[in-house]
Amino acid sequence: MEDLEKSVCKIKKKIIIMKKLPVLFLLTPIIWHPTQKLFAQDEKPNVIVIMTDDQGNNLGIKGNPWLKTPEIDKFANDAVSLTNFHQATMCTPSRAALMTGKYPLRTGAWRTSVGRSHMPTEEITIAEVFNENGYKTGQFGKWHLGDVWPFRPADQGFDEVVRFGTGGISQVSDYWGNDYFDDTYYHNGVPTKYEGYCTDVFFNETIRYIKECKANKDPFMIYLAPNIAHLPAIVSEEYSKPFEEKGHVKKQAIYYGMITNLDENMGRLMTTLEQEGLSNNTIVVFTTDDGTAGYAAQFDEEHRALETGFNMGQRGGKGSPYEGGHRLFSYIRWPEGGLKGGKEVDALTSVMDIFPTLVELCEIKSSEKLDQDGISFKPALYGKEIPGNESRVIYLSKIVPDTELDFQRNMYSVIEGEWRWINRKELYNIKEDLDQRNNIAADNPGIVSKMEKGLDEFLAKNASKREVPVRFLLGDKKHKTISLTTQDLWGKPAFSQGHVRKLSQGSGPWKVTFLNDGKYKITLSRYPLYTGFAFNEKTNGNNSQEFTADKAKLAIGTETYEKGISATDKHVSFEIEVKAGDNDLETWIYSEEGITIPSYFVEVEYID
Repeated sequence: MEDLEKSVCKIKKKIIIMKKLPVLFLLTPIIWHPTQKLFAQDEKPNVIVIMTDDQGNNLGIKGNPWLKTPEIDKFANDAVSLTNFHQATMCTPSRAALMTGKYPLRTGAWRTSVGRSHMPTEEITIAEVFNENGYKTGQFGKWHLGDVWPFRPADQGFDEVVRFGTGGISQVSDYWGNDYFDDTYYHNGVPTKYEGYCTDVFFNETIRYIKECKANKDPFMIYLAPNIAHLPAIVSEEYSKPFEEKGHVKKQAIYYGMITNLDENMGRLMTTLEQEGLSNNTIVVFTTDDGTAGYAAQFDEEHRALETGFNMGQRGGKGSPYEGGHRLFSYIRWPEGGLKGGKEVDALTSVMDIFPTLVELCEIKSSEKLDQDGISFKPALYGKEIPGNESRVIYLSKIVPDTELDFQRNMYSVIEGEWRWINRKELYNIKEDLDQRNNIAADNPGIVSKMEKGLDEFLAKNASKREVPVRFLLGDKKHKTISLTTQDLWGKPAFSQGHVRKLSQGSGPWKVTFLNDGKYKITLSRYPLYTGFAFNEKTNGNNSQEFTADKAKLAIGTETYEKGISATDKHVSFEIEVKAGDNDLETWIYSEEGITIPSYFVEVEYID
């Protein structure tokens, strides 16, 4: 209970701080910068951070022989290119690092599901720091750091939000039935229908928000995160057909078609900034979250792109500890700030550095101390050395949940200068061996020993936090209803709407905290309640499996509850008395066919 009280106090403190900003601005003028009412838009640079999904280095300017990206190429030629820039190796970790400037292991958001993809509200985000310095903040597209209170972007400093659920459109936490076209997204928490292709919509909403901020003379900080080129691979045929005609397999043709559409939207965005008179004094950062998606690169068993794929000569794609999994394009454009277009910076930089760099470029400060792992690369943008960067080491980890740190499926990359220490057994010099073919660990025992020791120290310092649950908070008096999905099971997740249709997987509990003693109504269903579908409903023809539900079971800790149900029931509810505190919540739905599934959707309502 002591830990629970501390956690709740931190949340309340954060809310109180945000509510009292005007008073704090007046009381602490040395720390705080003027609010938006005290300076005009053109006195501070605006900021747009664009992070695409699973794109790798697939750009015309990066040498992809099949892709033409004229708008992005034009943007890149006007920007500074970070040529030694490293992301994490997966979606959520990169986004957590961007938002906090920290190693993902420290934030709790270090995997893409299994209950390790939502970030505690206690983390101070880049949006919160810009917000408290008078900026309007917007988030459009992918979040993947938590779908319910208090983990949503609106809870983490963003004023305006248009997003889909979880890590990809049509995943289980996304609005049911979304398929990239004419979908329903969450606009400031309210499900709202939008017309058009997903990427077009997120750029449309970004452009709308830019114009609104301009009209109100508000400086803005925007996080634009299109979901392309993440699976499922979907795009209009007008974009994919030209690549199929060139001989690319269908999914790869769609992948390139999605990036072609992205390129058009980048042109629209930059044209808008120009037309609104904001182009020169808007800092635009453009990158992607991890390496090339496997279905696009067509990797062989050594993680090398086949002749039909492109990986810029690097080994590995999304999820890989090899260079292609994390060394990715990153451009930063700011004409009024004196950034020279076409300049290349080869200094070691990371996604964790974007937050501190933008804070320094915009000359703003945080009211709270930021304990960050990232550093500002501002000096490098102007041709100077980054202090201490010559000895910098970056640690990347992809750890399998509930395993020992040295488990064979865990993956690591230690980055130091030209050296790469991979999976605690392979050493490469990427200056001489960019595609990482020659493991020279046996010839360099001193370097191996040094890098292995550094990795041990990093894990000892940070990895102990990896299995501390970021628990869902139930029973808050202002947020009485919380929805859970099997995306976040602390076990085997069911993360696709296809899993729900096919009854294909899912097991384990949700890690939760009941904030208050009292009565809770817990409702179990196969489909989201708003669909009105019954347990036995077939929602996608032959892809749905028959299911004659006859019993539901709920466990909260050691207490279990059961109820009989029928196949045509839409849901089943339990009203039970629960004591405040940490607990595990687990569900089972049994059928006459002998199939057992979790309740893919659970709604918890605090009644008393």
